Amino acid sequence: MSNAEFSKVKSMLTEAGVPFEVVEHAAVGSSEQAAQATSTPLSEWLKCMLVKFVRNGKDFFVMVNLPADKRLDLKKVKAVLQAQDAKLGSRDDVLQQTGCEFGAVPPMGHAQKLAVLVDLGVFKSPVVRFAAGLKTASVVMKSADFRAALKKMGAAGFELTE
Repeated sequence: MSNAEFSKVKSMLTEAGVPFEVVEHAAVGSSEQAAQATSTPLSEWLKCMLVKFVRNGKDFFVMVNLPADKRLDLKKVKAVLQAQDAKLGSRDDVLQQTGCEFGAVPPMGHAQKLAVLVDLGVFKSPVVRFAAGLKTASVVMKSADFRAALKKMGAAGFELTE
């Protein structure tokens, strides 16, 4: 677990000037478990997925955020990134790039500077909930505020789900 990443996410949201709330809950390892632990709809939760892609023969990473009740379409990610290949990062990649364990990866504020893509479906729900570096605490905020924060952070939105 990463208190450093948790603090970084809170600082980034505060600097973006958007309201948010931190919700503590039982330790969870996925968005599905978080939705159950907090008795909230899975559609409000984000899956924050590390994608490893190859462009011009070099490996890169990008963080992709999507509604937790949807499936990532790696073909769409590959097309958006103009990559030769795209696949999910390994558990080791996730820890190295984000500073967080599986199940605690936030949408931004990672150990390594990562480009951030967001599926536009994230904004269909009025509320967005996501892990923020810890398995025992999440962030909840209005999706309009989340969109504003991502825009200030340079994230790009696309249709990325099946």
